[in-house]
Amino acid sequence: MKVHFKISDEKFFNNGKVILKSLPQIEEKFREALSKNGEISVTQRQTKNKTAYEGINAASLNKALRKCLDIESIKGETHVEHGVFYHTTKEGFDFSIYDENYNMARLYNYYQGAVGVLDGNKKIVDLYKKMGYEKNEWKKKIEAIQSKVAYNSDFIIDKEILTIVGELQFGNWALIYRDLFRLLDADSNPGIDFYIYITADEKLSKLLSANTVSFKQAQDVIGEYLSIIKTPIWLISLGVEEI
Repeated sequence: MKVHFKISDEKFFNNGKVILKSLPQIEEKFREALSKNGEISVTQRQTKNKTAYEGINAASLNKALRKCLDIESIKGETHVEHGVFYHTTKEGFDFSIYDENYNMARLYNYYQGAVGVLDGNKKIVDLYKKMGYEKNEWKKKIEAIQSKVAYNSDFIIDKEILTIVGELQFGNWALIYRDLFRLLDADSNPGIDFYIYITADEKLSKLLSANTVSFKQAQDVIGEYLSIIKTPIWLISLGVEEI
């Protein structure tokens, strides 16, 4: 089924609107990405009284939206280890935007910095696949940093762009608690400057499943935990229109 995606509603937390307005190019990219056309699969669902209706397959929805977000500077599946962003099959945030040089500095400091780890000089070279490089290219990148800093010293650089991560959540309503725990964990190390949470509006939620995270549920849960969640948040309600 061909559909047109649309932002049905939005809510900001922790001065999220202020942060977003300071990132006009980011805002434009996401609003444009979430206003594209896509193709999703339908499936038969039944209500408690056995009435069948045509619903939407969540996996196909996720796939279509990831395609919409396949834009330069927006990275896909991202997970955090030791305060560093990686891109492997390990579960993490659905998308991210961050300063790659700053991320590289954090990785170097963890393995070969002032504290470092045992055999860090060997372990850091073995990370080339996790970082998406060919081995020789990766070694040159490490050697370039080593030439700039003294042995067992941290590589200190300023972060040039804000760190942004986000989720596409169209699964069971309880998953929002897992998502927020992941945010809290990552916000302390390496630090998240802005969080984008995309979930279904009421109509789309019912087409996915009765137990799907909805915009209203997400709004209520985030509001409940604002005493511990300090990251600026842009909560987006996504809808679809058949075309």
